[in-house]
Amino acid sequence: TQFGVVQRPTHRNTTWDMAKFEVCGHKFADLSEFGYGVALLNDCKYGFSTLGNSMSMSLLRAPKAPDEHSDMGHHSFRYAIYPHTGTFSESNVVQEAYQFNVPLLELPITIPPQISSLRKRPFFSVSGARNVVLDTVKRAEDDKTSYIVRLYEAYGGHARALLTSRLPFSSVCKVNLLEEPMDGPGIERLDHSTALKVPFKPFEVVSLLFTL
Repeated sequence: TQFGVVQRPTHRNTTWDMAKFEVCGHKFADLSEFGYGVALLNDCKYGFSTLGNSMSMSLLRAPKAPDEHSDMGHHSFRYAIYPHTGTFSESNVVQEAYQFNVPLLELPITIPPQISSLRKRPFFSVSGARNVVLDTVKRAEDDKTSYIVRLYEAYGGHARALLTSRLPFSSVCKVNLLEEPMDGPGIERLDHSTALKVPFKPFEVVSLLFTL
């Protein structure tokens, strides 16, 4: 899934398991036991299969129907093997997979004088909860002076993260994926600061609307 993980068996004891010659995955697949694990990272492939201690990734499909030229031609993709200590929940697999899929880009830009003090710091950062991922920062759809910051809990546990903004803002509220205000556990703004305490339930996606 895009926001979260699905734990699957590594055996084929049932007809359902036998029918799943591969399953869909985004960014990574991980095979772990107590104290050790290995993740298979990739940037554009979505079919994985694991049987026993063997893990596979499907690189190409070339069916002849309905498109008889499907997948023909040159293909470019990347993959990496990431061994780690501890179980999946104790690892940095999610972070490594994000860094592999979204590498740092260096671009020349012009910085207005009024925000020159921010040039060496990110506009938004998360701390205090290693299982929370800052996934998206974008302009709001209906208000170009506001920003949406989307975060999610990646490992299946509760969390309370500290979200810090380097941009001054007048208000912040929790919204749904349609960017409409919604009820729920509130976010706590720390006194005299631009930092927020944001609670998370397991695999919860939280979208915040910042009004500058």
